[in-house]
Amino acid sequence: MNKKLIIVAAGVIILAVLYSLGRQISDAMLAGNRLDQASLELSELQKKNNELQDKLKEVQTVGFIEREARDKLNLAREKETVVVIPDSEINRILGLYSKVEEIKLPNWQGWLKLFFP
Repeated sequence: MNKKLIIVAAGVIILAVLYSLGRQISDAMLAGNRLDQASLELSELQKKNNELQDKLKEVQTVGFIEREARDKLNLAREKETVVVIPDSEINRILGLYSKVEEIKLPNWQGWLKLFFP
């Protein structure tokens, strides 16, 4: 009877140790996955940081400041003249909006065209 009790106790201890090892292996694998995910996020953030650094360098140049002042604030250098042309005139000149002339038909032809196309 003592032998059976020792074998059962050894079996329980072995199962507990195997369960504990399995749990530790599972936790280590999950930690590795979290580490990989954090590494990917870090590389994406570094890439975005580099892009923002480049944009900052561009924004701080004199050429960019001049271009923004000209385009958005309608400013000019000395002895330059700013000419503002309304969008409607630009579109009319370039022919972007063409007026569609409505054809006026006599009343009876309009009704005829409505019922017999």
